[in-house]
Amino acid sequence: MKSALITGANNSIGFEVARALLKRGYFVFLGSRNLENGLKAVEKLKSDGLTKVEAVQLDVTDEFSIKAAHEH
Repeated sequence: MKSALITGANNSIGFEVARALLKRGYFVFLGSRNLENGLKAVEKLKSDGLTKVEAVQLDVTDEFSIKAAHEH
């Protein structure tokens, strides 16, 4: 199964890119600085039947955050 990590995916363009990849069969990790917002985005997608998705807290400007997301 193909997978993708989309940064800034809890809204706007990132959210729509995630939706498009999910519709194409990808497993998508939604990267978001605020985990709560990422979880809300996951719930929106799941309510549309797009279930191969998981939220990951990620701030691409923070090295520790990147390492933690990688270990996830």
